[in-house]
Amino acid sequence: MDTRTRALDLARHYLQTLGFNGFSFQTVADALGIRKASLHYYFASKEDLGMALIQDYRTHYENWARKNAALPALEKLELLFVMFNKIATDEHKICPVGVLTADFNSLSRPLKKKILEFHLGQRAWLIRTFKEGLEQKSLRKDLDIEATAELFLSSIQGGLLMARLRNDPKVFKNLCKNLLKNITAP
Repeated sequence: MDTRTRALDLARHYLQTLGFNGFSFQTVADALGIRKASLHYYFASKEDLGMALIQDYRTHYENWARKNAALPALEKLELLFVMFNKIATDEHKICPVGVLTADFNSLSRPLKKKILEFHLGQRAWLIRTFKEGLEQKSLRKDLDIEATAELFLSSIQGGLLMARLRNDPKVFKNLCKNLLKNITAP
């Protein structure tokens, strides 16, 4: 694995366990066993590293969505929860959007914009998936699609935080089960 990839992997771990403000550029360089100046060869700054991280998460999410595009809506939603449950069960990590939102006021304008774009992309995917579910008659016909997308996104973030706080990933899993139960057609 090359140094840039290793740096991104370390930064991803630090981000999801400590927050963006919980680690420094020096922290990553030290963990790699290189000088901070050497890390600048790959990333001009910590902000540049943050932008690369967000793009990496976004690319991963978009690839995941494309891979599952042909599945029925309910199955896609179940797989979404599986993906986020992996976060809950991996050293009490939380979602990168949630972490970066917690640090939002201290971030640069370009980082804020990149995070918002990623979040809105996830929201758009949920809205499309809910529309498909209504067409497939697998979701309640009285479902307010946009409000439900907001509910899902908020619940996912909050559920990951509560699972971490309680040291119990089942908190997140139960939340997901109940979210699906409440939107599924009778």
